[in-house]
Amino acid sequence: MDDDLDSLREKTKRASSVYDDLEGEPESQGGLAATFGSFSPIQRLILIFLLFLNIGAFACAILVIAGVIAT
Repeated sequence: MDDDLDSLREKTKRASSVYDDLEGEPESQGGLAATFGSFSPIQRLILIFLLFLNIGAFACAILVIAGVIAT
């Protein structure tokens, strides 16, 4: 009986050590998530607002070039 319990304890130790090795360090985010994740919420809001203005200005320029809007 004691041998069975000892072997079970050994198996549990080995399994937990393998599990601990698999956990490791969490993977860091890459790409845009890492870039925008480091900004504060107000910085993200300002960045999105500036991007929106940039897209609007580009759209207006395309409309002027196409002749839809007269200057």
